[in-house]
Amino acid sequence: MTAQSNEDIIRRLYEARDRGDLEAVRSMLVEDVIWSEPDLDNPHTGDLHGPETVLGMIREAQRITDGAFRLIPRGVMAHGEHAVVLIDWSAERGDERIEGKEVAVYRVRDGKIVEAFFYVDAPEDDREFWK
Repeated sequence: MTAQSNEDIIRRLYEARDRGDLEAVRSMLVEDVIWSEPDLDNPHTGDLHGPETVLGMIREAQRITDGAFRLIPRGVMAHGEHAVVLIDWSAERGDERIEGKEVAVYRVRDGKIVEAFFYVDAPEDDREFWK
């Protein structure tokens, strides 16, 4: 796959997540995908393995926020098997609102996501919000 194709796959991933189309998300993941969210001491973060675990994390984030969790990719750059995404995100939980920035690094092979690693700007704020 070309870097442009990998960039397109990652853009489609965020579009599918925004639509809530988890079947489309699943179709973009290999069976043994490694998805490494920042460890925030809760069940839906840390190192996740396999598509069903990743989809469970997405469902849980949406459940906790009554559907108010949003990811907005601000830039995608791909090179070889890797794609890097700059993301603004926000979530609401009751009267609480949180916003942040993160960097996501994906490895894509044969049109599917093999690995994903996320780095947030304020892990302590995230930990407090998601507890």
